[in-house]
Amino acid sequence: MREISELMTRDHRSCDDFLATVDNAVANDQWALAEGEFSRFRKAMLKHFEAEEAILFPLFEKRTGMYQGPTQVMRGEHVQMRQLLAAAEAALAERAVDDYSGNAETLLIMIQQHNVKEENILYPMCDQQLADQLEALLPKLQKQLAADAKTPA
Repeated sequence: MREISELMTRDHRSCDDFLATVDNAVANDQWALAEGEFSRFRKAMLKHFEAEEAILFPLFEKRTGMYQGPTQVMRGEHVQMRQLLAAAEAALAERAVDDYSGNAETLLIMIQQHNVKEENILYPMCDQQLADQLEALLPKLQKQLAADAKTPA
């Protein structure tokens, strides 16, 4: 791994795969599988948000002085996605297929739009601005992304 964009984009794909597994399980009425995989998806998303919010974004902001720019927008979208995660999880627990599907579809669209902005704009900016910190930064990000979720499930 040589770049922030490579690491974080790979983690995006991993989260996408979890959500696809959940959706397939719901479509096949495999509720126990869906709930287990949703828990894994939720934890992966929250770890990703935390890696950005606690590690990557503060370094980028300090380096660039841009505190009201793209990182602020991404944090706002993280808040919205956390709300959609909670709503989808509640619908899943109730086996409310339509509610789950609506929340999951909205979440998927938001994730896709969010990821495009990060992958095409923010991460390349981070690669450029934080190039001299990659040796220390990449292991920190990898550790956060791989850590057992300390966030309650």
